[in-house]
Amino acid sequence: MRIKDKLISFLSSYRLTLVLLVIYALLLAVATFVESCFDSSMARMFVYNNVGFYLLQFLMIANFVAIVLHNRMWQRKKYAATLFHAAFVLILLGAFITSVSGFEGIIHIREGESNNRMITQESYVIYTLKKGDISERYSVPLSFSVWKGASFRRQHTFEGQEFVLEMKGRPYVSENGRRAISLSVQSGGEERNINLENMPYTLSAPTYLSFGDVMVEVAYGADHVQLPFSIQLTDFRLLRYPGSHNPSSFESDLVLTDEQGNSRQEHLYMNKVVHEKGYRLYQSSYDPDEKGTVLSVNNDYWGTTVTYCGYFVLLLGIVGVLTARNTRFRFLIKRLQEINVSEKSMLVMLFLFSGWFSVSATPDKVMNNLSLRVPPAAHAEKFGSLLIQSSSGRIEPVNTYTEKLLRKIYRDDRFEGFSSDQVILGILVNPTYWNHVKMIRQTNGQLQKILGTEEGKYISFLDVFDQQGNYKIASLVEQIYQKPVKERSSFDKDVLKLDEKINILYALQQYKMLALFPLAGDANNKWYSPGDDLSVYTGKDSMFVSKIFDWYLSEVSQAQLSGQWQAADEVADMIDTYQRARSNVTLMSKQTVSAELLYNRLNVFGSSSKLYLIWGISFLILSVLAYFRRTKAIRRLSTACLGLIILSFVFHTFGIGMRWYISGQAPWSNAYESMVYVGWAAALAGLLFMRRSHIAVALATFLAGLILFVANLNWMDPEITPLVPVLKSYWLMLHVAVITASYGFFGMSFLLGLTAMVMMNIRNRANLSVWNLRIEELRIINELSLTIGLCLLTAGTFLGAIWANESWGRYWGWDPKETWALITMIVYALVLHARFIPKLRSDFAFSVMSVFALTSVLMTYFGVNYYLAGLHSYGKGDTPPALDIIYLVYGLIILFTGWTAWRNRRLSEVG
Repeated sequence: MRIKDKLISFLSSYRLTLVLLVIYALLLAVATFVESCFDSSMARMFVYNNVGFYLLQFLMIANFVAIVLHNRMWQRKKYAATLFHAAFVLILLGAFITSVSGFEGIIHIREGESNNRMITQESYVIYTLKKGDISERYSVPLSFSVWKGASFRRQHTFEGQEFVLEMKGRPYVSENGRRAISLSVQSGGEERNINLENMPYTLSAPTYLSFGDVMVEVAYGADHVQLPFSIQLTDFRLLRYPGSHNPSSFESDLVLTDEQGNSRQEHLYMNKVVHEKGYRLYQSSYDPDEKGTVLSVNNDYWGTTVTYCGYFVLLLGIVGVLTARNTRFRFLIKRLQEINVSEKSMLVMLFLFSGWFSVSATPDKVMNNLSLRVPPAAHAEKFGSLLIQSSSGRIEPVNTYTEKLLRKIYRDDRFEGFSSDQVILGILVNPTYWNHVKMIRQTNGQLQKILGTEEGKYISFLDVFDQQGNYKIASLVEQIYQKPVKERSSFDKDVLKLDEKINILYALQQYKMLALFPLAGDANNKWYSPGDDLSVYTGKDSMFVSKIFDWYLSEVSQAQLSGQWQAADEVADMIDTYQRARSNVTLMSKQTVSAELLYNRLNVFGSSSKLYLIWGISFLILSVLAYFRRTKAIRRLSTACLGLIILSFVFHTFGIGMRWYISGQAPWSNAYESMVYVGWAAALAGLLFMRRSHIAVALATFLAGLILFVANLNWMDPEITPLVPVLKSYWLMLHVAVITASYGFFGMSFLLGLTAMVMMNIRNRANLSVWNLRIEELRIINELSLTIGLCLLTAGTFLGAIWANESWGRYWGWDPKETWALITMIVYALVLHARFIPKLRSDFAFSVMSVFALTSVLMTYFGVNYYLAGLHSYGKGDTPPALDIIYLVYGLIILFTGWTAWRNRRLSEVG
């Protein structure tokens, strides 16, 4: 009986819960780096499909069930918490069913051909014993053998002869980066050792071994599985965005025929699933010549069904956790109401951040004669309202395009007070003058010495050419391009950046970067620049396109001298009329163009960043003043400041709505847009606690401004771009919106935890009770924020699983991004459950954990994109500057945490 009690006590321990979660998170993190260094099959082999990993998950389920039974949670009416956690049991059970009974693979079909055999994703050891006309073939999934925890070993009797196949050691990675195994084949006292290598979805070349009259053929890799139906590809189509090679969609017209001869036609494309005989077919890829298709095939009815039931129970649990009466969330809200503090806490430390904010001023004096070399704003706006085709294929206003060019060259969308349209049009009309203007940003000191330029941030176009017209960095550029990308230094990258800017300016002067003219009837809807080969145009179109741009620039040049802009306006109108008459695709309406021009002019997110920072810091100052002097004037100023914060949030929301209207898609599909949305969610998180705590509002507002400030740094591209085919799904809108919103709440919790630690350093024995109350208040708001954030993250992660299942056939594929989202869930679950451990129940411990937990979010958001490979990565390559800042900030936080711990210990000893 005592053993039984000890077992129950062990299984129902919250300490065990935390230990299991920590081990689980660490294993997942290791697996993502294993995948990045090798491939996904190795990560599956050593972690995801390993027996220890399965046992760990089983122990987690047993731990949860034991806690529910031991604490009799149903008697305490903890229905919401029970449902929430029970959902994970169902989800893990569904995942187990999938791993045991589900399987997936790919099927490749050429146009006009049929296929009924799929190539498995899983690796098999495939061997055949053959003697004369007699043969026996065996196919054993290797991962299943490893999952069972035993080495691969098979024994057969064939034609009176014993054969043993045994794997030596564990799977490994060969010198050429392929997964490999070592096998021993034994028969009649004779042993042969062989090494087999394999790549995903491929079968290694078979190895032939002779044992007397018996031939043994051994191979390692994917296997073929017969389907109960055949698939014929009648036609494959790759649709591209106008004028670009970027795919908009790829589609397959199929004929499915079952074993009874019944046929039906299906139209398959990204995010559309075709069901047949318990199998699910997805559009996956295509052949380079666009004459063949690659389909993903999945068979996992029961695993998917159980998992989806888990998602539904999870949704009920989330709603219950946030709304039911008898929950921790409701208890915290009631406790917050009991803390009757009318004016909020002191936040002196945050004034240090105010130095981060500065408003750049427009110079009072511009360069001599510059104003004479640019067209007036009124005509530049007309030029900016014309349409142009970008390199991504998007048809957009010229103003959007010129802002992008000027940001690339000058690192700002205005130059000396002039708009990008004025500057680019000025360059087109008078390139000789602009070649002398120092507007190309270049700050590398070593490169300045090579160019012979003065120290400063900007150089001119002519600075990179010598007196004979030779390009000064031509040999450098050639040498750098011969280097592998990984071996390029920061100097090399700066040289390539300068080379890109010079090429942009040169192409502009050659009229080669201005795709203003559509070609009627073009299959790819391509638009051409005035400097392109225009022989593709015929008849009147040829005459118009070849002459109109020179005519336009001539009229602009004359108008600069005469001040009469009517003729130039009329020619610009002719170009606009031609664009709308000859385009093969529906163009932006005049209203949409006007909306995008307004969006560009307002610079909503850059302006919102400044507003958030100003009002956030001001609100903090007023909070400090109100703590010492509660005057009527301060209360009125606080109310006004809060109103301005709300107006700034409305302005931010208006900008997101405008971007959605302009692009026609949810504006959170790339790194820049998601940062803008995280900033919006952070501001919303603060406003939700507006009635409970002004501190939360001030911190969240400041955080929102900081996030937008980072988003508008030049390493993030704010360009509106078309979606890749897999992202054209309503599940994308739900998944990204929900999961990204959670980051705003986690960010606010980070600042709340940091602020609480500052307060711990301010308090002393004389004011201990007062400051403890303020710290408790922040702790409660922090926990509420973390709870909301974790619910959003959990819901968003599993909405993403549904999206994945509807897009490429598996609801969970252990992609690094989704794995790190799961790790983030575990990390914040640890923070919220740490209160069950007495030593981790203090306000200090909770504050520290909420501060350091954000590192998992940063890894999910930045680290995966730039350090690991995956389906969700926004980009991989140069490390963004923000990561260097993150390392520095957390280094300082570690020192500050140590100091705070010492102060708390000293205060408790004195007390």
